[in-house]
Amino acid sequence: MTTGGGTNPETNWDEARIALRRVARFFNENAEFSREDLYALENYELIPQPVRETLESLTPDERQVMKRLFTTLEANHFYLENSQGGLEPPY
Repeated sequence: MTTGGGTNPETNWDEARIALRRVARFFNENAEFSREDLYALENYELIPQPVRETLESLTPDERQVMKRLFTTLEANHFYLENSQGGLEPPY
């Protein structure tokens, strides 16, 4: 999405969702990390800026909530990436 609320036709939304899945896996595997660690994830920059800013500003307690949410989504086969259903290799 653009800052005006529209969509950016040049954005590869499947790749952005796959990148968000990498974030979910990263959250599950790392209790402590820096913003630079998130920036290092493949295609992290494709995630819309407001979403990235939110992820980067989470407190440790909020990260735990997100970790639970990501885990629950996956356990219920509700994936963040495209129809590959979790077949994308981790970051």
